[in-house]
Amino acid sequence: MNIDFSSIRVPRQRPRPTDPIEIFRRSAVTDDSINDLWLAQGDALREWDGSRTFNDVAVALNTGAGKTLVGLLIAQSLVNETQRQVVYACSSIQLVEQTAEKATGYGLPVTTYYQREFSNELYAGAEAPCVTTYQALFNGKSRFATDDIAAVIFDDAHTAEHILREQFSLHILRSEMEETYQRIANLFSSYHKSTGLGTSYEEALSGESSRLFWVPPFEVRGNLTELRQILLDAKLGQSINTMFSWEHIRDHEELCCVMISSSAVTLTPPIVPVSTLACFEPNVRRVYLSATLRAPDAFARAFGRKPGLIISPSTPVGECERMILVPSVTESVEDDVYFGKDTIKNKKALILTPSYRRSNTWKDIANIPARQEVPQAVTRFREDAAPNKLILAARYDGIDLPGDTCRVLIIDDLPMGLSPLERFQWELLHMENSFRSTIASRIVQSFGRISRGMSDHGVVIITGRELVGWLQLPRNQSLLPEFLRKQIQLGLALSRQANSPEQLTGFADACLGRMQGWIDFYNDNMQEGFPTPNEAEPDLEKSSTVALAEAEFGEALWKRDFHSAALVLQESLDSGFALSQSTGAWLAFWLGFTLEMTGDNETAGEYYSRSYGNQSNLPRRIYLGVDGSTVTNVQIANVHEQMRIGHPRPSSVAIPKTMISDLDPLKGIGSVPQTEEALRCLGQYLGLKSIRPDKEFNTGPDVLWIAQDEYGICMELKTDKKDNSEYWKRDVSQLHDHIQWVKDNHQLSEIIPIFVGSILPVAQDANPSPDMKIVDLEQFDVLAKKLISALEEAANGTLPLELGDKLEKVMRDRGLLFHDILTSLKMNELQKSHP
Repeated sequence: MNIDFSSIRVPRQRPRPTDPIEIFRRSAVTDDSINDLWLAQGDALREWDGSRTFNDVAVALNTGAGKTLVGLLIAQSLVNETQRQVVYACSSIQLVEQTAEKATGYGLPVTTYYQREFSNELYAGAEAPCVTTYQALFNGKSRFATDDIAAVIFDDAHTAEHILREQFSLHILRSEMEETYQRIANLFSSYHKSTGLGTSYEEALSGESSRLFWVPPFEVRGNLTELRQILLDAKLGQSINTMFSWEHIRDHEELCCVMISSSAVTLTPPIVPVSTLACFEPNVRRVYLSATLRAPDAFARAFGRKPGLIISPSTPVGECERMILVPSVTESVEDDVYFGKDTIKNKKALILTPSYRRSNTWKDIANIPARQEVPQAVTRFREDAAPNKLILAARYDGIDLPGDTCRVLIIDDLPMGLSPLERFQWELLHMENSFRSTIASRIVQSFGRISRGMSDHGVVIITGRELVGWLQLPRNQSLLPEFLRKQIQLGLALSRQANSPEQLTGFADACLGRMQGWIDFYNDNMQEGFPTPNEAEPDLEKSSTVALAEAEFGEALWKRDFHSAALVLQESLDSGFALSQSTGAWLAFWLGFTLEMTGDNETAGEYYSRSYGNQSNLPRRIYLGVDGSTVTNVQIANVHEQMRIGHPRPSSVAIPKTMISDLDPLKGIGSVPQTEEALRCLGQYLGLKSIRPDKEFNTGPDVLWIAQDEYGICMELKTDKKDNSEYWKRDVSQLHDHIQWVKDNHQLSEIIPIFVGSILPVAQDANPSPDMKIVDLEQFDVLAKKLISALEEAANGTLPLELGDKLEKVMRDRGLLFHDILTSLKMNELQKSHP
């Protein structure tokens, strides 16, 4: 049989362009909105092309500035250059489909992968990138883990941190696995009873409380055999809801934080070991696309590294017109939430809240869709007309409602933790200072939900005391893009000068009705210069240092290289405490654990004590035989904890090593900040919960002592006042504000507000409340000396097993229990100066 081979055509491999702009020029674009690359897109592509060999490149472009086209062109360029597989990752299936649709309009071929199916073979043949989800890329059974991946493009990279955490979080949901949940909860019941939290723990398990409990790793380790058997009995590898995270968590249970609430048990690492994932190997190139990549600490926290290059072309594209209203700063507005509801009653509006619990504040005007129903609810809302409303809880990204689909947005209260561990760090450890850039990123994302381009416009109403307070601080504003910062400053000025709620509502109607007066006012003022705060840089540097150290620690811990993990934390501990007391305490805890894992129990005990002494919501390390079980008073137990040296069976006890030097500024020889820290330390050494809210959160009193979770001493330091001075109206107003902060953030039955300083009169125009007092600093110095003497007596010749009983006697005899301290401190009345 004769065969005519001349009719067979063998495809010739033409050279594929690697220049992303050349790829665009050769593409058969069918999208009518694309005529050419915008200037910023071209600038970004050229800069990336010149640095394409960098492993980690961040590209920051405003929302609506065309970053999807930039990302797809970079992806195809890398496919053409490497002739290997390239992944383009999105945060949801909806965005995968949306990106693939855009790629078709751009004339760029792609493969999609979701629901375990590839749409074509282009990715397999290294001809086009694969557009998939972060979840598919990061999960423990990732289809991509064994591929020959040359590069990954992370779209909306700011969303990756939470998704990464979720892939490394094993959730035992009570509603789905009741028996497994109960067995784990019961396993750790005795531990919480031993730390004095038995009642609170039982309340949480019964659903009477929403409190989260963290079972520390040393307690998990002590019950590891039983825990592993419970998890094995649950057959986690066979359930679609647990198999992917179980693949990551398995064999690392004792290295995890075990979080227990009324609805779930969660196992998750303290720091996600991102470097263990194939897409973060050294030979893989990564490009991160986002509108919010301003803060290096947030990037380091998410990806465990610094970008080798940040490309941030200047462009006005995506800078839309916004009228921002802050009703709580308008003098005649009593309730900002009520104002928000009244203003939007006839309008279509999106309402963003930080949690489902906070969403209940708005449930009288709209339904709250369940988490799994959000995509459908958003789709329906896009097509809805006024006055329909949509409430979304803890959703700051992935929702686009541009133009007439929605013109009014309410952002209600400060974004909070999304995962159980993040919630614990924010709500109980008060580590907001460490997460300031994360908060800023979520706020920026929130503003972008209803605005996509320069021609868009809308009204944003800000409600919630915590969010309003956060936005007014210059150091926080400095974390926001300049354009948004100007809009916020303009909105604050507009809201402060409004005469009535009705005038505020009139402002909103002027924007939505496109009144020329508003448009001229907005354009004129946005062109004017606004103050540019620069207060964030020092904290950002500290936070970045800590975030990078945590990433290095997390990787070493997951590999069980405990010596290296401990060394990293020892080198970064001072930076952690410089950032915030709670951050330092968090690092000190994990330093204690890693040292314990190396066998250095004595030093581990010192760091555990330092951790608990600085943040009493961190777990206490209890050792058999020396747990102070005879001590029933929590205050004495806390002092006992700080005096133990050497574990598990220490041979001696002593006063804390730095106690005397820590309290020296109470003699009046230090600056105001040094004196504040000395007062905080005195509270800690007395066994009280002691914090510096103004330093930690930029609001609240200088120092707050809390006893028995019932009583608080709210202190405002005025130790720098001259003898001929007085307590001014602003001083009294400040203390009033601090009292309110304590009421809002702590459930206390009694708050004692005091000025710490010289006994001086109060200005005639000031109006102090009758319970405000003045206490001279010298009295705290006397108290400090009494405490040092008492603890030295308790430690002298005392065996560790006897310390609890000895402390109980000495502290009671010397009047060092909280109520005795209140009686002994001379609290002077505030008296008006003579006119």
